Amino acid sequence: MLIQTRVQIFINAPIEQVFDCSINCQNLPRFFTGYQAIPAILSAATTDGLPLHEGSTRIVQNSDGSRIRERIVSLQRPTLQAYKLLHGFKPPFAWLVRSASGQWSYQPIDSRTHVTWQFEFEMQHLLAYVVFLAMVKHPFQVAQSICLENLKQAVEHSD
Repeated sequence: MLIQTRVQIFINAPIEQVFDCSINCQNLPRFFTGYQAIPAILSAATTDGLPLHEGSTRIVQNSDGSRIRERIVSLQRPTLQAYKLLHGFKPPFAWLVRSASGQWSYQPIDSRTHVTWQFEFEMQHLLAYVVFLAMVKHPFQVAQSICLENLKQAVEHSD
């Protein structure tokens, strides 16, 4: 039982600039600010202290106290980043979600960059599916949209 979300945005900047800004762990707290019951990111860092790379592990500390461990499964500059959340959800998310993964794809269009962020949640069971669909999917998708808008503002207004 999968639930998917997808948001998109056009950013008036070159694809390499958008990609590099979006994968920088230090930027995640100012971009993903959460929404309603969706927690904000407080910090993010790779476990090896290196910049994000394919195969690296990223630890994301959230405002609900959760500490999510993510594996970067694909990083192809400047067109793709994909990751899988390995563990760290706190209730109520831990009761609902078995696994989750995200993918950002970047496409140059003229002098702009089109960013698409897809997320996929695998639910624990049918009741979790119904609860997540009714109460979590929309706020999560709004949080994704806010994140991309924050990325857009940061990139378009950087010097």
